[in-house]
Amino acid sequence: MISALAAGNTVLLKPSELTPHTTTVIESIVAAAFPDGEVETAVGGPDVAKQLLDQRWDLIFFTGSTRVGRLVYESAAKHLTPVVLELGGKSPCVVAADAELKTAARRIVWGKCVNAGQTCIAPDYILVDNRIKDKLCTALAQEMCV
Repeated sequence: MISALAAGNTVLLKPSELTPHTTTVIESIVAAAFPDGEVETAVGGPDVAKQLLDQRWDLIFFTGSTRVGRLVYESAAKHLTPVVLELGGKSPCVVAADAELKTAARRIVWGKCVNAGQTCIAPDYILVDNRIKDKLCTALAQEMCV
């Protein structure tokens, strides 16, 4: 967004409908920080996203799932709109036998739950030394119940 604004463009943000509290925060920050028309927020679900994708844009930058990324790319192709797709990856957590398990569990759970898991670095799986697997599972379960 910073690069787009610095180049003299306007920006339309469409936050995930799965994160309503984050969307509210984004809306309030945008309203406070930018004049009307410079940065706007579009709120809604797939119906709003479809309406937006039916429009002609100079560039679409999408962060999200591979499935939705395909839909974004197909819609953009109709207008020959350039697209940047950040579809995440499979972010592993590696937990060695000498790890402090309570700290590791707290950080793994936080990373997976922050912003409803809608971050590029949300852990998708854990590679753990088999000798501590059960203890880590217990620590994760305790952290989830806090």
